[in-house]
Amino acid sequence: MTKDRSNIKTRFYVLLICLFIFAVWCLLTYRMGVKAVILPSPTDIVDAYIKLAPTLPESILASLKITLIGFAIGAAVGLLMGLVMGYSKSFLQVIGPFMEITRPIPVFALIPLFMLWFGIGIMPQVLLIALGVSSVLGVQTYEAIRNMPVIYVRAAFNLGATKMQVFKTVVIPCIVPHLIGAVRVAAATSWGLDVCAEFMGVQTGLGHTMIIQQNYLNTPQVLAIVLIYSVLAIGLDQIIRVIERRATTWTERSSLSFEGLTVEGKMSRKEKQAEREALKALKKTKMEE
Repeated sequence: MTKDRSNIKTRFYVLLICLFIFAVWCLLTYRMGVKAVILPSPTDIVDAYIKLAPTLPESILASLKITLIGFAIGAAVGLLMGLVMGYSKSFLQVIGPFMEITRPIPVFALIPLFMLWFGIGIMPQVLLIALGVSSVLGVQTYEAIRNMPVIYVRAAFNLGATKMQVFKTVVIPCIVPHLIGAVRVAAATSWGLDVCAEFMGVQTGLGHTMIIQQNYLNTPQVLAIVLIYSVLAIGLDQIIRVIERRATTWTERSSLSFEGLTVEGKMSRKEKQAEREALKALKKTKMEE
C-alpha cells in the first residue's frame, strides 16, 4: 500500500511539472508574443504535424531502421570487445592503445571520410551509429570488469574454478547490472547519431527532414521532429529497462534511489528481518572476539 501511494504521489508531481511547463509555454507564445521562429506555440506544433503527416510514417520507419540496426551492431561489438579486453591481457595490449587513440575523435568529424570510403546510402549511416555506440560500451564494459570486487574472483579460484568458468559464472553476472546504465546512455546517443548520419546525402528520415526545415527556418516542424525523437528515445529506453528487470532478477537494488536503501520506513518486512539478523550475527561475532 505504501509503495502504491508513493507511485501515485510521484506521478502526481510529474503531472504538475508537465502542466507547469505547458502553462509557461502557452504564456510565452500566446501572451508575451514570442515569435514562432524562436519558440513555436502548441498550435504551431499541431499545424506542423498536419503538414508533415503525408511523409511522417516513411521518415519514422527510415530513422528507426538506421538507428536500431546501428545500435544493435555497435552494442554487440562494444560489449564483445570490452569482455575480450577484460579476459585477455594480450588482446588489451594490442587493441587498448588503438581504442584510446580513436575514442576521443568526434564521430561528426568522420562524416566526410565515411562518405568517401562507403559512399552514400544506408551502410555509412549504420556504421557511423555503430562506431559511436561501440566506443561507449567497449570502454564501459572493460571498466566494469576492472572495478568489480576482486574477492569474488579469488573465492572462485580457491574453489577450483578455471579462468573461463570464473569469467562466465562470476565476472559476467557481476557486471551485467552495471552495464545497463551504459546501454541506456548508448541507446540515447544512437538517436543523436542518427541525425548526424542523415547528413550523408540520405533522401529520407526524420533527421533529413529536420535538416531541410532548419534551412528554411521552419522552427515549428523542427521542434515537432525533436518531440518525435524524444518519444522514440523514451520508448527504446523503456524497452531496455523492461529487459533489465527480467534479466537481472538476482540483483538487489533500490526501487527509487539511494534513499530507499537508508530510510527504514521504506524497507520491506523481509529486508528489516534480514537487517536484524545481520546485526545480531555481527554483535555475536564481536562478543566472541
